[in-house]
Amino acid sequence: MSSAEGELELTLPGGGRALFTTRTAGNLSLSAGAEHERGLERREELCESLGLQWLCASPQVHGRRVQRVREVGGSRGRPCAASADGHATALRGVGTMVLAADCLPVALGCAGAVAMVHAGWRGLAAGVLEEGVLALRELAGEETIGAVVGPGAGVCCYEVGPEVQRALGLVSRDARHVDLRAIAHERLRGAGVDHVLDVRGCTICDPRFFSHRREGSRAGRQAGVAWLS
Repeated sequence: MSSAEGELELTLPGGGRALFTTRTAGNLSLSAGAEHERGLERREELCESLGLQWLCASPQVHGRRVQRVREVGGSRGRPCAASADGHATALRGVGTMVLAADCLPVALGCAGAVAMVHAGWRGLAAGVLEEGVLALRELAGEETIGAVVGPGAGVCCYEVGPEVQRALGLVSRDARHVDLRAIAHERLRGAGVDHVLDVRGCTICDPRFFSHRREGSRAGRQAGVAWLS
């Protein structure tokens, strides 16, 4: 894994690449947080720096839809119109991107395809990671799949109420703190992912990252990007 200013980058199984930005790359949202009006400009800069034709992103709704990107539908930093909480592609030159500010960005990779998925507690409960794995299988067949779980709200800081515990099937566990990363590992393994790695970092207590829990409505959004190299 290489760490440059504003990014954490590593190789995915199958030879793709994954990148998780930090707040030094700026707020990449088009609508949320301070300086969001510069979001498109920053996306275009990121797209150019990665040598990609298009960064494919969508409005996120904390659901389970993972868009299969089978053709180039835009250019540079222009987003899709349709809502989705993940994107998967077998196309070169296309970066699949999600935004996060406490939710987990999760990269998936296999020979011939990559995906990036946005997984907060609602997405985990809805099965968004399982849908991401299914999308890769549809695009690339029965290849060995690996995953990288990016920075997100850590068990050290992430406190939730009983409704979240129930949604995640955790009623009998710790009554306050939830380990989203451990749940993501469990769901990925259950979906047939062979290797799961981590890019550690709690967005709530690590000042390198934007955090909605810590900053409220002023919180920007960092990105997770996966692409075929």
